[in-house]
Amino acid sequence: MAHIQLPDGEPGISGLLVSYRDTETHLNGLAQAAMRGPSSLSEAERELIAAYVSARNDCVF
Repeated sequence: MAHIQLPDGEPGISGLLVSYRDTETHLNGLAQAAMRGPSSLSEAERELIAAYVSARNDCVF
């Protein structure tokens, strides 16, 4: 269940980026920091975890 209203046909993060343009830069920065910033996990491991979690949540991206 989404806690933020999103338009039909725009699920998940893409819906946030389309609906709330003023936060797009910040959301992209957060995603880049989480996926590409310094970490004990490799970028590939983080991508694999993100794909697994998205699949478990029935996310489309």
